[in-house]
Amino acid sequence: MRSPVLVGRDEETSALRAAVTQAEHGRGGAVFLVGEPGIGKSRLASEVTGHAAQRGFRVLKGRASRAVPMRALCEAVLSAFRKAGAPDEKQLGAYLPVLLRMTPDAPASVPDPAVVRAEAVLRLLTAEKTVLLLEDLHEADGETLAVVDYLLDNLADEPVLVLATARPHPDGAQRLADEATARRTATTLRLGGLDAGEVAELARHCLGEPAPDDVLRHLAEVSDGVPFVVEELVNGDLRAVPPTVAAATVRRVDALGAECAEVLEAAAIFGRTFPLDVVTALANSADVPMLLQEAECAQLVHGHQFRHALTADAITGRMTPAARAALARRAAGAAEALRPGELELIAELWEAGGETAKAVGCLVRAGRHAAALGRFGTAVELLERGQALTADPDLTADLLGALAAVLPLAAVVVPADNGARAFALGERLQQALTASHAAPERRAAVRLAQARVAAVAGQWERGLDLLATAKETCAEADVVKAALLLGLNQLDLLPKARALAERAAATGTPEIVCEALEVLTRCTRGQDLAEARQHIQRWLHTAEQHGLAAWRLRALLELGITDKYLTAGVDTLLAARQAALDSGAIVILIAADLHLGGTYLVRGEYEESARYGASAGEAAEKLGLHALKSLAVAIEAGIAAMHGDRKATDKALARLRDHGGSEEIWSYSSAVCAVMEERYDRALAEFDEVEKAVAEPRILRGTFYQGPRLLVRVALGLAGRPEFDRLAESHLSQVRLHRTYFAWSRAILLGREGQVALANAAAAEALELSTGLGLPRHLGLRLAGPRALADGWGEPLEWLREAEEHYHQAGVPAVAAACRAVLREAGAPRQRRRRDHETVPPALRRAGVTVREYEVLRLVVERFGNAEIAERLFLSPRTVERHVASLKARTGRQSRADLITHARPLIGGSAPM
Repeated sequence: MRSPVLVGRDEETSALRAAVTQAEHGRGGAVFLVGEPGIGKSRLASEVTGHAAQRGFRVLKGRASRAVPMRALCEAVLSAFRKAGAPDEKQLGAYLPVLLRMTPDAPASVPDPAVVRAEAVLRLLTAEKTVLLLEDLHEADGETLAVVDYLLDNLADEPVLVLATARPHPDGAQRLADEATARRTATTLRLGGLDAGEVAELARHCLGEPAPDDVLRHLAEVSDGVPFVVEELVNGDLRAVPPTVAAATVRRVDALGAECAEVLEAAAIFGRTFPLDVVTALANSADVPMLLQEAECAQLVHGHQFRHALTADAITGRMTPAARAALARRAAGAAEALRPGELELIAELWEAGGETAKAVGCLVRAGRHAAALGRFGTAVELLERGQALTADPDLTADLLGALAAVLPLAAVVVPADNGARAFALGERLQQALTASHAAPERRAAVRLAQARVAAVAGQWERGLDLLATAKETCAEADVVKAALLLGLNQLDLLPKARALAERAAATGTPEIVCEALEVLTRCTRGQDLAEARQHIQRWLHTAEQHGLAAWRLRALLELGITDKYLTAGVDTLLAARQAALDSGAIVILIAADLHLGGTYLVRGEYEESARYGASAGEAAEKLGLHALKSLAVAIEAGIAAMHGDRKATDKALARLRDHGGSEEIWSYSSAVCAVMEERYDRALAEFDEVEKAVAEPRILRGTFYQGPRLLVRVALGLAGRPEFDRLAESHLSQVRLHRTYFAWSRAILLGREGQVALANAAAAEALELSTGLGLPRHLGLRLAGPRALADGWGEPLEWLREAEEHYHQAGVPAVAAACRAVLREAGAPRQRRRRDHETVPPALRRAGVTVREYEVLRLVVERFGNAEIAERLFLSPRTVERHVASLKARTGRQSRADLITHARPLIGGSAPM
């Protein structure tokens, strides 16, 4: 029987209870309990978790298993959702689907990078005060250890205690414990054997009375102070103490009868924890539940688990190797029939049964499934485990093919070694194929698989060399080669890459079609955004038709990005964001937020821009996504630059450089800030730095500096028709942002040439294009106004008044003062600011509505016509028409009636008469 009290662990118990108290006060941490089998790690952990539960802690438990990757974490997550008051979407947000994908029957859909999964687990733990118990961590796979490592670095200010048990093996778990202890994110308690007095006390508690002295001497000698051995010996025949705990266990098994022994042998073949349905199928008895109850009464099992791993070892240890192998094969067959999804367990059984080919086949399927869930570390471990089992070239080729095929499922989820392990595996395979004189087709397939790894890892030339030796012709080879050629970023290779991608899109599987259409999108976006959009729509349709969730999300994001360029709209991006949020696709969600932040920046909606940028930046920094973090800092720099805040701009740009931001973004933001400071010489110098920094062919990339640079140069008389024509006829003319700048520049050039009617038409186009935009509109008004005054075209006074009002409201004094100076020189009456200048309702102010637009809106709400509004506000009807159009764009209303319905409750009163 088991001792009802814990013996000999007072010091460790005190330390663990102190850790619980610290976690209760928001100072979380981790403790590793390390010791030999049977030393009492689980018993001590159970005592501590019971104490924590009494203190109101939620206790989540999981046990690691070599046969089931991430089992410990999956069990813990499942236990959280089984409890009353399980965390919901409100608490976990987009991380809820990530956690649900960790459950065993989760569909293979959206891949999750390991760091995203780790953050999801962290958020689950921190939802309330929690103890996470992970047992047998020495059996854990690499991805489990990676998640635990992430948790350890993020518990300092959380009400969470992670408690892990492990044997002192020189493996990943031991290294993790040692490293965490060294950096003081965890504590390691090493458990030793009990002394003679503690052994006597333990025996007394088990027996209910003191044991004889001679028995105690034998117990101390045989048990070596290991509590489990003491208890097992006490449960045997104390008068004839057996020499080993295994013998004691076997005697108790035999005492239960042959039928029960057979059931226990069938259970032990699975290790400490066994599946009851499979054990029932293996046993010849119809009374398996009853027999297991007898074993539980004998304290051999508890539920679907042996009381200790050593118990299972003792039972299988008495079987002959041939008998163990035969039982393992039968168990594998039964498990395949009853639990076909537990591929790792089945593979382990086939391996134990000597069926190497079947074990490797299971590992290939398990690796593919793990990769489909984004568990690339697990996939690599499973596939390399299979490679270690066999030297058969065909089997090994299947393993490499599986590894290479899964890598493109998510371009942002690539193994940290940049494909090195896959390349090494491929080289070993090539040597095996050469030695066995394998068919050329087999060797070519391996080269293709390695080329695919190269495409994902960004090793373009290496991948092309591999394809050249493979001489493979199929849709997969076409799309891989197209991606490699595109990666070289050479204009003369674009037609070839495009032709290959088109051929793959016409003949490939649905996954290959999506991959090819992604390549085609990249090929055409720089030349024809409308065509690129058509490719994305086909890509989206294919993904939806065939249930390819990951490809669908990527297509939605690409569609949003394309629409951002075409219209500066946010609706498609918001839809992509919602889809990512619903699916828990965290990296795509961050990317969508960054694009939204950039789009709102262009639209002059700075509060929204800052909100999305900050959200994306915080998430990217937490997950270690440094490239995405740099884009968030770039948005921050852009907002500061738009306000002419040099100190804030330079501070953000300094942080941008720390995060690896590009020189292009640095110079562009600094240039815009200089424009807002009315320092045009510096602005042009900064723009010239951008020009030098841009090394890639512009046809392959979206630039954002050339439009404002051209406008400044044209306005200052530094650029003429040739420079304008070169840019206006380029691919940039598809982008609304640049079309606006080009229209302003064309108007200035036409006015300078004396073509007043054409200049007015160009200005009207610029005003229409810039409705609902920020810098493209107001910089155009500021720079075109003085040129129009000088050359006699347009409505320069009205433009300058609008620009002055905007920059005054935005707190950009240099530009506002420059506008006022031009107005004074033109003899315009001084603009008198009403007392209610700052009283635009907050909701309208957030939408970017100016004071003048608000004055117009109040009269629109009172149902005045444009002519009446113009008369009351001393404006032209045409100007009023533009203000109304801008109001509809800013508020997202399609008609004047919708605008009135939307604005009336915000205004809350009648317009002054």
